[in-house]
Amino acid sequence: MVSDLDAYFAIRLESLKNAPTNFMSSYEEEERTGNSFFEGILRHEGIDNIIFGAFIKDKLVGVIGIYQENQFKAKHKCNIWGMYVQPHCRQIGVGRALLREVIDHAKDRLKCLIANITVESNNISAIRLYESMGFKLWGNEPKAMYWNGQYFDEYHLSLLLQDVG
Repeated sequence: MVSDLDAYFAIRLESLKNAPTNFMSSYEEEERTGNSFFEGILRHEGIDNIIFGAFIKDKLVGVIGIYQENQFKAKHKCNIWGMYVQPHCRQIGVGRALLREVIDHAKDRLKCLIANITVESNNISAIRLYESMGFKLWGNEPKAMYWNGQYFDEYHLSLLLQDVG
């Protein structure tokens, strides 16, 4: 909801500061541009580009986004992005619940066939979570990101959501 914009933007900036190699965007870029990009998404004007949040005692502790490809030939695919759970809420199922919610949305509401996600190759806990939910690694993009004088690879994973027939 748009009323959660400030809370979302605060956790988004936190994620970029605490885990800079887990996201292609940077803290500095998003702090400079502000929260206007996310306002339209949080208005839920459509179901094809949406951000989900996890709340504990009315406090936003985790987020995840999904968007459906908009080209006619690619509408069967969606992309999951921006997943982050605050450190004190990890290992208690928040990330798994967020991922389950976004997968259900992709399958049931968007009617997508494939959900794609990327992950920095050293983010072992995220890779384990994605694989435990059925995502399959299909590619490695070498040197996909450059941060603080170092290159980082990015893995590409996909989950088949519907039976192909």
